[in-house]
Amino acid sequence: MDLGIKEKKVVVTASSKGIGFAIAKRFLEEGSIVVISSHDEKNLQKAYEKLKEYGNVKKEIADLSNPNSVKNLIRKSVDIMGGLDVLVYVTGSPKPGDLLSLKDEDWSYAFNLLLMSAVVAVREAGNVMGRGGRIILSTSMTLRQPIDNLDLSNVVRLSLAGLVKSASREFASKGILVNGVMPGWIFTDRVKQLVKDRSLRENKSEEEVLQDITKDIPLGRIGQPEELANVVLFLASSLSTYITGSLIPVDGGVIKAIF
Repeated sequence: MDLGIKEKKVVVTASSKGIGFAIAKRFLEEGSIVVISSHDEKNLQKAYEKLKEYGNVKKEIADLSNPNSVKNLIRKSVDIMGGLDVLVYVTGSPKPGDLLSLKDEDWSYAFNLLLMSAVVAVREAGNVMGRGGRIILSTSMTLRQPIDNLDLSNVVRLSLAGLVKSASREFASKGILVNGVMPGWIFTDRVKQLVKDRSLRENKSEEEVLQDITKDIPLGRIGQPEELANVVLFLASSLSTYITGSLIPVDGGVIKAIF
């Protein structure tokens, strides 16, 4: 099936590994032109070497905690590809912690990393995209169901719901669709870190922690990055022309909220 994304010009942020890498790979497999980014030059080069086997991939250094770096990423990507059709915003995660343990600087860093970078990326992409453009934000299930000891994500990421809704309405007249995905437990380095952190806090083995996590997932397992990437691909495709302002959970059914 032709998904309508062949030769589309795509930027995927934070794509040297994990969810971002899987998303970039799927776009390349469908014939898109993709710019990947990371703040770590070594990891970015490793990802580039792997992904170039799948298609036309470019790379740019970008620090998502620095709004000017995000702005430069979008502008350089437009110059490199000659335009921009799809922005997939993915970001790393702030450190674990609760209200009593987190410091002011932790909150400031999380604000820039999780929210301000998204605002800048969406604004810059919206300025250059034409009709048919797609903006997809990868957020977290914490928008609907907070996770203990992840207060930075629980609080700051919630603002992304407002960004998706606001941008979708403002960009609708330009023919640009804006949506978000809410990953649940996806097997990435971040999840491995959280499992290790929880095992230390609760004096449990990592296997016991994984069992505790999966028993609350109706599908009975942690998801794979490729499963999230397929949903992003759908939102960028010609199959999703009447979806905008939506936040789609990709969580194996773990979110209990009805709305």
